[in-house]
Amino acid sequence: MKRTFMLLGLAAFSSLLILSCSKKNGDDNGGTTPPANNTSGPLFTAVKTMMQTSCAISGCHAGSNAQNGINFSVDNTIVAQKTRIKVRAVDQAGTSTQMPPSGQPLPLADRQKITDWINAGGRTTD
Repeated sequence: MKRTFMLLGLAAFSSLLILSCSKKNGDDNGGTTPPANNTSGPLFTAVKTMMQTSCAISGCHAGSNAQNGINFSVDNTIVAQKTRIKVRAVDQAGTSTQMPPSGQPLPLADRQKITDWINAGGRTTD
């Protein structure tokens, strides 16, 4: 009986060890964790740079008083809000609900940066 329990325990431990080692290295949470070397991918960098001048500005999505509490000066927030960013800045461009609300949609080149980044996976590493 003791031997059976030991074998079952050993099998369970071995299974956990195998499963933990088989998990891929890197970002397993949808892209919200920056890469270990803190290097952002080129598509994300292009989107972030564009957002710093169009969205993460005083009175909009920056700092402690950011609109709706969404601070686009934080990489993880950009990644977490990628779907909303695409809807508001790309899909709704030219409508009354577009972002930015200046009356003019983002330039086509900037909207394409968002689309390309999201199509690549929408992570900081893309």
